[in-house]
Amino acid sequence: MATREDELAKKQVQDAVWTWAGRIVVVITFIILGYAAAWWRYGYGPDGAPSLREQVVKMDARIVDLNNKKVDVDGKLTVVQGRLDSCNKDLQTCRAAQSAH
Repeated sequence: MATREDELAKKQVQDAVWTWAGRIVVVITFIILGYAAAWWRYGYGPDGAPSLREQVVKMDARIVDLNNKKVDVDGKLTVVQGRLDSCNKDLQTCRAAQSAH
């Protein structure tokens, strides 16, 4: 009787080991497939590295263009501010001359 119970316990342990081994294999397989899919999408997918490289070139060109426009606008602002200051001085001079008469 004890031998049969030992064999039954041994079989239950073996079944449990095989069950957990199978589960572990399934989890490892999904992890590997997930990494492979992510690597493929990054390397070759529609949003992968090649398309990102093209976008980086376009964005860098746009940044340079925007910086150039900013410099142009800053220059125009400086000119306009200078003209405004000149007009304000001329206006004060005219008002002073007008009040002196």
